[in-house]
Amino acid sequence: MREPYRVAVNERDRLHADLVMQLVAVRLGVPTEVIRRTKRLAAPALRARRVSMYLAHVALGWQLERVGHAFGVNRQTAANAATRIEEARDHEALNLLLEELEDAIHAIVDAPPPNLSDLGEVA
Repeated sequence: MREPYRVAVNERDRLHADLVMQLVAVRLGVPTEVIRRTKRLAAPALRARRVSMYLAHVALGWQLERVGHAFGVNRQTAANAATRIEEARDHEALNLLLEELEDAIHAIVDAPPPNLSDLGEVA
């Protein structure tokens, strides 16, 4: 039996990968627990996983090896996912969805950290 592919991933990368999966899960209606699985997936879950890996590559600017590490797969699997989604971008609905998700990711990840020091004991 094959051992699962595992590489240590830093906390920031884990948080960003989780963010991408959460956004994809909400928009595609596939639970994040299912997207995270490394076993064979049904078509909707596989599509959500591929979209998540693609967005980590494109929106976060990660190299495919880094994407693979964050998603628990090897670089080639991440590359295949990115290629499949990139080739499918000709489909208008998918392209619009990807643009929407890329914008959402950038809005969160690229935003400056909030200054919450003046909240005191309130929060």
